Amino acid sequence: MNRHLNLAVSGAIIAVVLVLPLLLFAVARALGSDEIAPNVNVAGVQVGGMSEPDALATLQAHEQALQETPAPVIVKGREFSLIPVLIELDVDEQAALATAMTARRDGGFLDQFAEWIRSFRTPVSIPMPAAIDDASLDAILSQWETAAIGLPAEEGGIAVVDGEVVAAYPREGEGIDRPASTALITEQVQTLERPPVTLPTVELIPQVTNADVDLAVAQAQILVDGPVLLTADDPELEITIPTSVLLEAIQSTVVMQSTATIELAFDEDVLGDFLEQYRSDIERGAVDAEFVLSGGTVVIEPSKPETLLDPGLVATTVRSVAAGPDRGPFPFRFGGEAAFTTEDARAMGPIVQESTFTTEHPAGQPRVTNIHLMADAVDGAVIWPGETFSLNEHVGQRTTEKGYVPAPMILRGELVDDVGGGVSQFATTFYNAVFFGCYEDVEHTPHSYYFSRYPEGREATISWTVPDLKFRNDTDAVVVVDTSYTSSSITVSFLGNNGGRECEAQKSDRFSPTEPEEQYVGDSAVDPGSEIIDQNGWGGFSVTITRIMTMPDGEVLEQEWTHRYQAAPRIIRLHPCEIPGAGGECPLPVPSVLGQTWDGALATLADIGFTIADGGTVEVTDESQDGLVQSQTPGPGTFHTPGAAVSVVVGVYVPPPTTTAPPTTTTTTTTVPPDDGG
Repeated sequence: MNRHLNLAVSGAIIAVVLVLPLLLFAVARALGSDEIAPNVNVAGVQVGGMSEPDALATLQAHEQALQETPAPVIVKGREFSLIPVLIELDVDEQAALATAMTARRDGGFLDQFAEWIRSFRTPVSIPMPAAIDDASLDAILSQWETAAIGLPAEEGGIAVVDGEVVAAYPREGEGIDRPASTALITEQVQTLERPPVTLPTVELIPQVTNADVDLAVAQAQILVDGPVLLTADDPELEITIPTSVLLEAIQSTVVMQSTATIELAFDEDVLGDFLEQYRSDIERGAVDAEFVLSGGTVVIEPSKPETLLDPGLVATTVRSVAAGPDRGPFPFRFGGEAAFTTEDARAMGPIVQESTFTTEHPAGQPRVTNIHLMADAVDGAVIWPGETFSLNEHVGQRTTEKGYVPAPMILRGELVDDVGGGVSQFATTFYNAVFFGCYEDVEHTPHSYYFSRYPEGREATISWTVPDLKFRNDTDAVVVVDTSYTSSSITVSFLGNNGGRECEAQKSDRFSPTEPEEQYVGDSAVDPGSEIIDQNGWGGFSVTITRIMTMPDGEVLEQEWTHRYQAAPRIIRLHPCEIPGAGGECPLPVPSVLGQTWDGALATLADIGFTIADGGTVEVTDESQDGLVQSQTPGPGTFHTPGAAVSVVVGVYVPPPTTTAPPTTTTTTTTVPPDDGG
């Protein structure tokens, strides 16, 4: 009985011993399913039993310690301290953490149970990948090399001494063994335990030979044997780089490829300093494309990008031309494009003649000078899409300084001479180019009176500052104005692209006629009873002009302008006293009192309404003129104000002086007969 009981107890104990660890593992496994397995470390840092966020924070702190803990390094007996952050030490804690999360988790339940049992005595160590920046380390090694050794290898090249190119031959040196030192430091900085590391050195052997240097010297001497000339046409440049600058800028560089070679170049900083004085000539803002009138057609002047000074490009060009002709094109670096490019200009389509109009005028008149000056001022004008063009604003005030001369013009309904007069001939021609080009009429003013030299109802006058002539370019292309003239005609043409519009004019019959009125002008130079006709006058009327515009799609639009021409008055010059309603007495003709006595002259003048004034006397030799009027002021027939005095001059007889006969002288003359040859 006892034996059976003991066996049962023993079996139960064995069962408990065997089952209990399994139960404990099952509980631990369930509770720690989101934690790293026990006794797991990453590069010596314990993370077992931690959650993933806690483990990540621990590894990031370890990385920071690795970056900030100095690493002692010895070069040729001299100790240096390296801060790993300076060589961009970086560890991949995420990759290490991912591996740690799967440690001891492989296999089924029993496999993982076995790993759990093993974790009590055997750790799992996971490496943490680390990397450094080789270029940063190399720069630090170079500093240590200079400070501790100071014997770099010289690859050789050229030098300039006292204005001459000379050889700088290669020289052996000693330096840090880069591959071995990089491996040592990379290993050192991956742990916080950092005993000093001694970096090995190696002998540095130049790869350039003396022959390479001699060849480079010969080539350099050719490059600096004289000045270099760089030229350009747009913008216009001619820059000479003197030999002294070339000598200062020449430099050599050893290029390590399959074999070491010496390359010659010019220092762009030196050339840049020299070219700074020419910067304002070299650099030019972007230039917009332009529409230029040439021989009656429009050509596109291409746009140009911004030009900039680039010493690097200049250095390359100088290197090229200095070996040969010592002259070449100046190289620009091109910057921003123009606001209005050549492509933008071409996108407007073909710029062709859309309208042209000619009016004629007599040759040789002063107004022709003014017409031609205005035509020259407008020739080639460019009106952009959407722009409103003002003829007055474009030409400006007409002045004698600009060459304009006085000529007849209508001012407040009267014909007067004014500087720049007569340019309405040009305005009318211009307006008709607007009209038949199908462009938008903004402002135009026909003449007050009708002149037969202009198209009836379809004409325009202009003066400074009003009236003006304006139109708007309501198309998607520019309008370029082309003007030409002869001694007796003026022509205005519009070149553009109106999209296919076509315009024609229709004129109504005249209506609402008016007769001219008489207009009197006082002129004291006109004798009373006489008149001078300055202008015979002509009738006024109204007329309507219709512009019929056919659009590209066939739609027809009509625009009407009705204008009333005033009747031009019949202008008559009269003496002011005869102006109707003027009032006042008119001058009277002075009668002749010549040859009359004083009393007779007094009576004659009094009968007419004049008084007499003593104008003095004058001596006469004819006794019959004694006491008679010899002259009068005003003269006979002259108009004189009633009641005014007429001055008379009376003759006074003065007898001729008495003369005494001179004594008689007797002269005797002897006549000699001619010799008759007898």
